[in-house]
Amino acid sequence: MIVLRSSGVLARLDPLHGGEILDLVDLETGRQLLGRPPFPSLEPRSGTLDEETWTDRYRGGWQTVTPNAGNDCTVSGERHGFHGAASTAPWQVLELQNSAATLRWQGHGLEVTREVSARDDVLSVETEWRAVGDRAAFLAVEHLVAGLELISPAATIRLPGGRAFELSETTGPVRAPASAPNWPDVLLLDDTTEQADRISLDLAGSRFVAVEALPAGWYEVVNDLTGQGLRVEWDVAALPHLWIWREVRASGGRWRGQAELLGLEPASVPHSLGLERALAERQAIVLAAGERFVSQVSARPFA
Repeated sequence: MIVLRSSGVLARLDPLHGGEILDLVDLETGRQLLGRPPFPSLEPRSGTLDEETWTDRYRGGWQTVTPNAGNDCTVSGERHGFHGAASTAPWQVLELQNSAATLRWQGHGLEVTREVSARDDVLSVETEWRAVGDRAAFLAVEHLVAGLELISPAATIRLPGGRAFELSETTGPVRAPASAPNWPDVLLLDDTTEQADRISLDLAGSRFVAVEALPAGWYEVVNDLTGQGLRVEWDVAALPHLWIWREVRASGGRWRGQAELLGLEPASVPHSLGLERALAERQAIVLAAGERFVSQVSARPFA
């Protein structure tokens, strides 16, 4: 386990399981801001995983979801698991300092290098994808999930705009319908709309929403009771969309209807139907040999 620290933030990373960021602590308030499932996870496993196997091993926090995002699929005869192999595989530690770490993963024709650094009151992540074969296609999602210190008992979600619509994990849609309204209103699957800029743990339920083509790359989530906030900023040209996943005591299985989580996830694609469908819709990122793609994300706690 790797611990990075600056004057304002502390982060804990696990290079053996997706290089995931398990903790993000605001050192001014002492609050750990990332989400946790309600029960212990099973032993980590890498490889081509289905959704149930991936979720059984989910420990919360912040993952790099690539080269697939969402549903498992097959591309050119090659299987891609749920949320992509990089999200659970061991990452090589290339460089380590007190406040920064550089990690690398390679697979599916890609070399992915991720630098995580703590500076002042900001945790910054820069990720570079490089094609190591003739051609490589991928999706990218920053699977950042907020925890109870941000969302209990209720929180406000601020975005700069964008067209918002509910997603089905099996049917999409793959882009915003013509009738999709601007945030904070969301077009639901039943063609009604609701306002979505608040989460309250008084109301059980689950909702998966995409916000397409944000005018700028940022969001804030602010606890209504304590004022604890988290501002996330990113390169919107690289990740033009946002997935919003609300889980309030609705899902069974290992979570037994007790999870309380809010995912706010910058994404390269506005649906979770997987790489195969994204390629068919010309929504995937495709690199020729030696080409590179870079995204930058930063998270700053505030109170």
